[in-house]
Amino acid sequence: MKKLLTLLLIIPFLSCETNTEKMAGEWYLGVWKGKKFQLADDKYVDLAKKFMDAYENMNPSTMVEMTTDTVKFHPADVAGVFDVDMTNTDFIVARQTPMDSINRNYTFLLPIKLEGTNTTIIETHFREDRYLKTGETESVLLFERLLFNQDDKISRVVQWMRPVD
Repeated sequence: MKKLLTLLLIIPFLSCETNTEKMAGEWYLGVWKGKKFQLADDKYVDLAKKFMDAYENMNPSTMVEMTTDTVKFHPADVAGVFDVDMTNTDFIVARQTPMDSINRNYTFLLPIKLEGTNTTIIETHFREDRYLKTGETESVLLFERLLFNQDDKISRVVQWMRPVD
């Protein structure tokens, strides 16, 4: 009887279709033009969170371990795209020098992948409160896109920022 009851409980789960390969949306520019998106593995959420927590905790060595030697960086606070040397912690330390501490409150982390590529993208939104060494506090809302290569290393960071109302 227990076996029959167990079988009756398992059958509905086995008959459910889950399609994690569903493609949707479209990329419109450059070499990825026409590619569709799909949800990516949640392991990238964990990797992105580890990377972003390292920034919040002012732990640049962990960030260096998680990136390619050169990262394309599109900062929210400066126009342009920069090739950042990530073989050392100098860049991160310089960006964090005015800060005493950082607090981030995340809204979401979404892992997506473009069809036919080895690139996984994490899109995230968060509020960042920066406690400066001067005693002042800055608060901003950030939308950030982290791109992971086929070796699960971050190769590009793209940011957009707006003030907190």
